[in-house]
Amino acid sequence: MLGVMLLLVLSACDSAPGTTPSDASAPFVEDIQVSPDVLALDQIGGSGDTVTATVTVSAHVSDDDNDLSTFFVVVRSALSGQAPLASSESPIANSGRMQVAIDLTVSRAEAGRFTVTVFASDTAGNLSNVAYHVIDVSASSEPPVIVGVTMPDVVVRPSAGEPAVSVPIVVEASDPDGLDNIAFVQVVVNGSTTLRLCDDGGQGVCNAGFGASSGDVQAGDGLFTLTIQLADTNAAGTNTFEFSVVDRSGLRSSVVARSIEVQ
Repeated sequence: MLGVMLLLVLSACDSAPGTTPSDASAPFVEDIQVSPDVLALDQIGGSGDTVTATVTVSAHVSDDDNDLSTFFVVVRSALSGQAPLASSESPIANSGRMQVAIDLTVSRAEAGRFTVTVFASDTAGNLSNVAYHVIDVSASSEPPVIVGVTMPDVVVRPSAGEPAVSVPIVVEASDPDGLDNIAFVQVVVNGSTTLRLCDDGGQGVCNAGFGASSGDVQAGDGLFTLTIQLADTNAAGTNTFEFSVVDRSGLRSSVVARSIEVQ
């Protein structure tokens, strides 16, 4: 039954992530959540050429007619024309959040994006909209790296009463699984204060309570920026900066240390 239902649904909806409209009398699926949504295959135990990971999929299902029947989950490669890697169908008693655990078996050499498709049916055979989520799969779990750090070695405080001096600090970071796999770039200043560097195009405040835009020039280019405001009241001396990058699997780069002498 699942194969027939899936064929009907996928032939009637577009393929972009998100949700597609449904008939008013049909069920409605929204707020899909998948955990984990990042898999590093070489971190999963076991032996052999394939690995199996349990993925939890949930979504809120509702129906105005209150005649829900079945909750469907399908996992497949994002490449078109591929057979499902895993699937599940569960009965629905009432409207609310449905959750299923599904075993996903893939080759250790496989990497890329998998699409999680969720939809529902009612007792009259009406199909809901289709909700999508993406799982990013990496074959290896090599940590991110710091390619370089650009910052001055010496900065001079402004004279009394003069405006603060902006000091940009830029870290070029990369990850074997792509920039999207970088969770954050941080710096520990003088061994105590931790701040974020952001690749956000200077939009918004990078650090809560810090009171300054990151000063980043272009979003998404792998150059993470922190802009420090040096005032005439800042103390002279040497300040240490320890940089690191953390990816979405929790892997951390080697620490790169730099210092700035404030005169």
